[in-house]
Amino acid sequence: MLAKRKELGMSLREAASLAGMSHVHIKDIEDDKIKPSFEKIINLLKAYHADIQEFLDQMGYLPQNIEPAPMGKLDQIPVISWVAAGRWQAVCDEFQPGDADDWVSSDVKGQNIFAVRVKGDSMEPEFVEGDIIIVDPHVMPNPGDYVIVRNDEGEATLKQLKQYGKIQVLHPLNSKYQDIELLKDHEYVMVGKVVEKKKRY
Repeated sequence: MLAKRKELGMSLREAASLAGMSHVHIKDIEDDKIKPSFEKIINLLKAYHADIQEFLDQMGYLPQNIEPAPMGKLDQIPVISWVAAGRWQAVCDEFQPGDADDWVSSDVKGQNIFAVRVKGDSMEPEFVEGDIIIVDPHVMPNPGDYVIVRNDEGEATLKQLKQYGKIQVLHPLNSKYQDIELLKDHEYVMVGKVVEKKKRY
């Protein structure tokens, strides 16, 4: 730091004014009497018009030789309507590319995987309207998993599967809504388990 200030022909008071610090504090840093915080280092580098990234790299603040983590091959997954989600098991074999509302990239692998956009607020705060969830219809869900379920009226819903003894319920995360008990005299179909969430901004 001292060498950089001298190179610029800058006085301690000039440096202090530009960095928003006292000249005594800067002198103590230069004399290795105190160890500056990261924020103060950045302020001094800005005052000296230094290349911040280069300096941090030289001083060992930045990691060395870090390679990006390998990513699996991304597949295009159809984003469909909630109506189609409710009857997905019946229509997936006849599904055509033009039937999708949109497509989303994911490294989730499997057959007949699909995605839907979250509707409503019953699963807030974990899922908010507009989030895209990816669903695998071939994974058997366990209690605690998030699932898409079709009721006996053909409507699909996103809920958390919970079990209390022999009773299974569909649990909304938003406390404004009540649990839905999976009654034996009603037809409920587990359309699939949520395996990924994609948030769009």
